[in-house]
Amino acid sequence: MKDKKVLASVDELQDEGLAGSEGTWSGYHGRQKQISHRKEQWRNKFMVQSLWYRNLLRNPSEISALFPCSTETGNLMTHHLEGMGKGYVLELGSGMGAITECILKRQVPEEKLVLVEKNKEFAGYLTQKYQKANVIEEDATELLESLLTLQIREVAHVVCSLPLSLIPPEQQLVILDTVFKLLHPQGCFSLVTYLPSCPISQKILDQYSKSSELFGFTWKNIPPTYVYHLRHYQ
Repeated sequence: MKDKKVLASVDELQDEGLAGSEGTWSGYHGRQKQISHRKEQWRNKFMVQSLWYRNLLRNPSEISALFPCSTETGNLMTHHLEGMGKGYVLELGSGMGAITECILKRQVPEEKLVLVEKNKEFAGYLTQKYQKANVIEEDATELLESLLTLQIREVAHVVCSLPLSLIPPEQQLVILDTVFKLLHPQGCFSLVTYLPSCPISQKILDQYSKSSELFGFTWKNIPPTYVYHLRHYQ
């Protein structure tokens, strides 16, 4: 009777998709592992969202976004990184790694990432998650000295999620001075904005012999985003 009961239980599990096709317990245990993995993913997602909104409520002017950037926005911002070869990628305003994940999907080695985030809790999260990356807990206006300490004197590309349109002009210029000193002549400065025009005027870009180009737009972000590329004059 025991054997029949066990067999019946396995059959029931098979009907529910919880056992393997061979009617063994290995399928059941595999399913249990999948369930545990999904629970862990949901716990991590909840933790990330809680950390994000706690900081948003505490200091909305610093976070400046209701939600992290979407994958669609990240794909636009990192499109030019595919097969980039050698060099560092500097990410300004890394937040909790939404764009960082898109950079890594472009086959950029983690140790070639320089993640700049001034929020202490976000920087701590990034340090824990991306242990091979160079995480700098600092305002972007004070970045140069930290990079030189790391012996990083040039970056291949820059990916920027900072709300540049909300940053005072004098601070914006400090950031641009630093970035364009580091950026390779053939490198690209990719930035995201909620406005249809580039947040850096052409008058300022002319000082660095750069031009802006609208690379893409997506509705799949809250709010919708525009992605601009800044490059050396052609």
